[in-house]
Amino acid sequence: MIRTILILCALLGAIPSPGRAECTSSRVEALGATLAEALAANLQVRLDRSATIMTAPFADLHDPKTTSALGRILGEETGNSFSRYGYRVADTRAFMPTPYSLKETGQTALTLEPDQAGATSGMQTILTGTYALADRGVLVSARIVQIQDHAILATASCRLRLTDEVRSLMDPSHSAAKANKTAGPLLDLKKRADTRRVQQALAAQGLYKGKIDGIWGRKSKAALLRFRASVALPADDRWDQATQAALLPSS
Repeated sequence: MIRTILILCALLGAIPSPGRAECTSSRVEALGATLAEALAANLQVRLDRSATIMTAPFADLHDPKTTSALGRILGEETGNSFSRYGYRVADTRAFMPTPYSLKETGQTALTLEPDQAGATSGMQTILTGTYALADRGVLVSARIVQIQDHAILATASCRLRLTDEVRSLMDPSHSAAKANKTAGPLLDLKKRADTRRVQQALAAQGLYKGKIDGIWGRKSKAALLRFRASVALPADDRWDQATQAALLPSS
């Protein structure tokens, strides 16, 4: 009898756990779906489904003030998947500062001080995370955080296989290199016609609320800063090829 029990235990131990099997992927979108499922299952409190959850690019754990194309995609894919569970998830482009973009104070959502995103956006919770190279892969950790006091309401971790595509997405220069390759002539913000194009594009994203007058003023600069932060570019109002390619990909 004891021998039979030992054999059964050995066989059960040899079967990989479903959680571990499902939590390793080479596709970012599949990993985002798995993270979202785990977050929904692991929530410690009941969230108000009528309230909006803010999303942010996942941060590089080795340098929490920075992110990459991978961090941006992880945030979007996990947020999109989480919305399928009946929660309202806001597009990070509508808010500034994003917790994982450089701020004037240099603080991020990983600091001990309460983040200002809640005060500026009206959000109460945020879906965020980190990623880091580990054990020949990328360890991705997602969490839902209460913005006011940084209380963690749910966590989930998965492993992303380190493919050539993932390596490329982790490279901070990936977005800029792609932009420089595909962008057309850089628009001149000293010209009203060019400025109006930029203002219209920012307004279409809900970031610019001023007049489409071709004058590059304070509101235009603030809207551009919000946009750059939303696409994992340094949070300033610089106008360059990378920004133009992200905002006006067909130009």
